Amino acid sequence: MKTAPKRFEANHPFRIDVTKYIESCQMSDGGYFFARVEPSGGLDTYCAVKSLSILGVKPGHPRAIANFLFDRFKRGTLVDVTGIFFAAEVLNDLGRMTGSFKKYALVKLLAFRNDAGGFGSYRNMYIEIPSELRATYRAVRVLKIIGGDFDKEGIRRFTQKFLNEDGGYGGKGYSTLASTFYATEIYKIIGLDARELSATKEFLRNREERRGQYIEDVYWLVMALANMGEKMRGPQEVAEFVIMCQRRNAGFARSTYGIPTLEYTFYALSILKEVGVL
Repeated sequence: MKTAPKRFEANHPFRIDVTKYIESCQMSDGGYFFARVEPSGGLDTYCAVKSLSILGVKPGHPRAIANFLFDRFKRGTLVDVTGIFFAAEVLNDLGRMTGSFKKYALVKLLAFRNDAGGFGSYRNMYIEIPSELRATYRAVRVLKIIGGDFDKEGIRRFTQKFLNEDGGYGGKGYSTLASTFYATEIYKIIGLDARELSATKEFLRNREERRGQYIEDVYWLVMALANMGEKMRGPQEVAEFVIMCQRRNAGFARSTYGIPTLEYTFYALSILKEVGVL
């Protein structure tokens, strides 16, 4: 079994190798894609830039990344909450946000308000969408970045529609780690102190005992606890699970088997940072 050190210090080979893996996924169009074929994708570009930030590394070609996103903006392909979210986060991190993009994002996002007070669809969603709250989180996160106004009380009420008796969040009375994570993220943005939500904290602690075999489940759990001012019990065990998900090319897979992707690498690095290994 692979073991994790207490901490990967600066210039540790782990950091260097993961950085090389991430940068090897940048395409000639300026974006990133784990499969290394064009066109690049918004998700992978977002995950690459965020992962490099966690490692304390600046992207080697920031202008090319920004131009990739601006090209998508100019061609009119940033048409949904998800695409706008990825672009806004990356442009903001790179310090290349523009007034025209802010105006576009504001108008476009406000058109996605739903009849319940949130954003995007929350009924009859595609099975691959992990949470009814994801679109609302992404929308309010972008609005926060660009300085757009939104109804914080309406967002709070919408989020609490998904609060279940066990303290977790999720549709149809079934709590999930994903929805609970997004709820705590939303509360952080609107200024509600999630540390006071004792039932939600208990739900997360109960799930900690059976956190699952997939890295995204661990990510949602670790980060939701962090949003509530809590730390994982047994952080070394968590770190060792993450390290076991690393593949030979230094990227991370969804579990202890499978192919590495930039998305799972972002989850892995986020977890390692939160448990104190990075």
